Amino acid sequence: MKTLFKIAWRNLWRNRRRTILTAASVTLALTLALFMRSMQFGSYEQMIRAGVNQVGYLQVHDTGYWNNQSIDRAFFYSDNLGEILHNTKGISHVLPVLQTFSLASYGNRTKGVLISGIDPVKENQQTNLSGKVIKGSYLKENSSGVIMGDKLAEYLKMKVGDTLVLIGQGYRGITAYGIYPVSGIFHLPSPKMNNQVVFMNVTDAQSFVYPYRIGLLTGISVFIRDPSQLNGIKKTLTENLGKHYEVISWKTVLSDLLQTIKMDNASGQIMLLILYLIAAFGIFSTVLMMTMEKRKQYAVMISIGMLRRKLVWVSIFETFIVSVLGVIISLIIISPVLYYLHLNPIPLTGDMANMYLAFNFAPIIPFSIKAHIFISQTVIILILSLLSAFYPIIYISRFNVLNAFRH
Repeated sequence: MKTLFKIAWRNLWRNRRRTILTAASVTLALTLALFMRSMQFGSYEQMIRAGVNQVGYLQVHDTGYWNNQSIDRAFFYSDNLGEILHNTKGISHVLPVLQTFSLASYGNRTKGVLISGIDPVKENQQTNLSGKVIKGSYLKENSSGVIMGDKLAEYLKMKVGDTLVLIGQGYRGITAYGIYPVSGIFHLPSPKMNNQVVFMNVTDAQSFVYPYRIGLLTGISVFIRDPSQLNGIKKTLTENLGKHYEVISWKTVLSDLLQTIKMDNASGQIMLLILYLIAAFGIFSTVLMMTMEKRKQYAVMISIGMLRRKLVWVSIFETFIVSVLGVIISLIIISPVLYYLHLNPIPLTGDMANMYLAFNFAPIIPFSIKAHIFISQTVIILILSLLSAFYPIIYISRFNVLNAFRH
């Protein structure tokens, strides 16, 4: 085999231009594929990371809440529930949430809003909500005020220090009402949240919907240290919490986002398929030309006693060497580029940036450097290259030595 490999290596460099062109086609195909997939997967990771940062990796609700998100499906926080969450390995922290809909009124203006009761300290540590406040101040742990989106404040014609009136349905059919000072006005990338959301301390939200008992929640967002342990932690929580609670994965909560990613990934795979086909035909045409040019060489080698199967191995080695050479060059070129772009994402401006901000994503084009991207694309390119070796294998196995000398 060592001798056959040497023969293949020498054959390649008899025509340097052809070998360089073949290796260049492999290099170009792999470089474009890696750049494209790195950009795609980087965007997917950013989208998922932004979504999970808001909703948590898991959510704990009362059984049936996810399919019927009513305040009557809320549950009371208990020491037993807290102990189970605290003792479950892999959980880093949890965020209690109480959400309900209400009418918000100021003067002659009224609008339906989503009341989100949060723990101000924990929420700020997770989402940096205080950094989004553009007027006034962020919620304090024991404050009784609220903060609202700038668009909602603009619609209601409110400013910091004004009093917001809330009226809605409370827990178990009681009437929920309250009067709260506006301590701050925030601006979030999502126009929907700026138009509809009012944040208040979770204890105030609990008193708003059910003043007779503390601890009412609609959900608990669970954050974990290692995302790869998600399924195991979910199974453990489901078993320990029992039938009175449901544990929902972020994949269910963000199902629309995942569907969008799948559709975009499918379109990306179609583009890659076109790129692979172009690269495969380019490599095949070069291999075909190499095979036809070496007909007499093959005929001479067979005439002096070389076995056809050894010539087949020589042809396979030639294709393999060119393919590996192209792959190595591509990795040397693209790896530092992708690493730089991973550390320094491409910033977006103008309408494209506004579109990203509207979906609560940072206006950048991130790049991923996960190992599976490099491995999968390299393997695909190598397979396509080696498939081209089938033609010389078939040709060498069947060609007529005498006819080769005549041409």
